[in-house]
Amino acid sequence: MANKKSKANRAGAAVGLMGRAWDYGKRVDWPAVWMRARWLTHHTQRLYNNLTPAERKEFLDLVVPTKSSKLVAKEDRARVTELVSKAFTGK
Repeated sequence: MANKKSKANRAGAAVGLMGRAWDYGKRVDWPAVWMRARWLTHHTQRLYNNLTPAERKEFLDLVVPTKSSKLVAKEDRARVTELVSKAFTGK
């Protein structure tokens, strides 16, 4: 017979994980998290308002890491700088 954990053991493990998550949640500076989320929302909206759909796709293709490329390539950095500048200024 396969070695299966009982429902009681699984429930105990779930309660233990929840207890640790609760303790961690009490230590988090939630107002700071909220402010950072608002900042990101604001600037993401500016990115989408000031760039065309083609520029947004190009920007995401350049900056989103892939398995083969973790960082922005040196030859792409100037273009990323241009897109970020346009996103923030609208020009």
